[in-house]
Amino acid sequence: MPSEPAAPLRAIEHRLHPLSIAFSLGSQLRRAILPLIIGGASANFLGGVDMRFVLLVGLIPLLAGSVVRYLTFRYRYEEAELVIRSGLLFRRERHVPYARIQNLDAVQGVFHRMLGVVEVKLQTGGGQEPEATMTVLPLPALEALRERVREGKREAAEEVTAAGAGTAADAAVTGKPVAPPADLASAGSAEGRTLLHLPARELLLHGLLQNRGMVLIAAAFGLAWETGLFERASDWVAGEQSWIGPAVEGVAADVVAAGILVTVAAVAALVVAFVIIARVLSVLWTLVRLHDYRVVRSEEGLRATFGLLTQVSATIPLRRVQTVTIHEGPLQRWVGRVAVGVQTAGGSQAGQPGNADPHRHRLAPILRRERLREFLREVVPELDAPEVGWEPVSPLAFRRVVRGTCLVATLAAVPLYFTLEAWGVAFHAGFLAWAVFYARRYVDHLGWALKDDMVWFRSGWLWRRTTIARYTRMQVVALHASPIDRWRGMARLRVDTAGAGAASHKVDIPYLPVDTARQLRTHLAAEAARTAFRW
Repeated sequence: MPSEPAAPLRAIEHRLHPLSIAFSLGSQLRRAILPLIIGGASANFLGGVDMRFVLLVGLIPLLAGSVVRYLTFRYRYEEAELVIRSGLLFRRERHVPYARIQNLDAVQGVFHRMLGVVEVKLQTGGGQEPEATMTVLPLPALEALRERVREGKREAAEEVTAAGAGTAADAAVTGKPVAPPADLASAGSAEGRTLLHLPARELLLHGLLQNRGMVLIAAAFGLAWETGLFERASDWVAGEQSWIGPAVEGVAADVVAAGILVTVAAVAALVVAFVIIARVLSVLWTLVRLHDYRVVRSEEGLRATFGLLTQVSATIPLRRVQTVTIHEGPLQRWVGRVAVGVQTAGGSQAGQPGNADPHRHRLAPILRRERLREFLREVVPELDAPEVGWEPVSPLAFRRVVRGTCLVATLAAVPLYFTLEAWGVAFHAGFLAWAVFYARRYVDHLGWALKDDMVWFRSGWLWRRTTIARYTRMQVVALHASPIDRWRGMARLRVDTAGAGAASHKVDIPYLPVDTARQLRTHLAAEAARTAFRW
């Protein structure tokens, strides 16, 4: 008798590392410790309940949740997808095709490296949050996961190649050659090539320019205020200086004046010391956070690795890049440096280098200006224009802007009339002069351009930003006109992409002549409609 076909074997399910319980508990404690302390202090003050008892009661559900998460979290490798199961009462099973996995980002803190584990964030193009966070995996499991995802993407690429006839037909209709996805097309020759490495000298310069030390000082100030250090210090000063009153009786007026000058000099010295300390802290923070910063071209896309204590490995697939933004501050221009950030589909803007999320730090925190064009070519291969011919906004834009800046200057000068009286007029005049100068410079630096199948937009005077969006990444092209815009014959044109964040620098061109805005919208909408959008 012919034997029956054997049933397919179920894929082996894998668990997280047992240390996931400790790391998950630590993560929850960081978020819950402040509410627990406040609740414990309130219970102790109002009801006489021991704070330690409240903290212990609050710790029990956190520990139970960490244990349940470890026991219920499973993942397995199917032929074409990764399956993740989680939940006890409300169970959730996610099927993530390998071809849709965009990033596998690894984060290792000091304890992670000591214990040989890693936190993994699995990113797809479906939203701003990770599809799954695996806290934590052993290092061999991470490598196995990466290898399985690579194999799945290769198989998906082979299927795309087999369907090449349809792609050729699309190219014949549009008249444009259709290239394979950038992260697949780049595999091979560009794999493992270092595009950017920031040595200690560049990181030191970046720390001086960014002044992140102010954040640390603000945090220390808030901690000192909450713990009462300022109050105790003032009481100590008052007690130590109580002898000054009797001692200064009969002192000559010139001695008192000299004491005032000494006080002013001391305050000035404190201000200088404060600035120096802030810069030193900023440099130390940068050297630790961005230690050995590298951007490497790999088959997955652009991989950024950095960090001394907490080591981060973040990948940005090239086909997910929606817009590229060039940042230039006044100090950066002075030393010939720029920063480059990207927005990605399903992610936030590359905004802060201190964040472990690859979509929330600048791809190039600091870059020599002469290397900008070469670096942009790696991120946007279509970029070919040596120079950009910028188009200005409406000639009436200056009037719109200067009215607003003069209003702000006047409001800022009003309190000075009450405190400085006649001198308030002089300050008001100075504020108005600065408002007019600022408005003129701001309008002069507004501009847009169409180049290399991309729309370019620049804005800002002191802090300049230039954003580039490819036609293939545009989703919505819209016109906006306020009542004042309609009165002045102007309009605002906005281009939305899949990665546009609320606080990001988008292609949002204000003060356009209404006819120019309509023609530009028609052109961009037509280009977006005849190009295939890809994640």
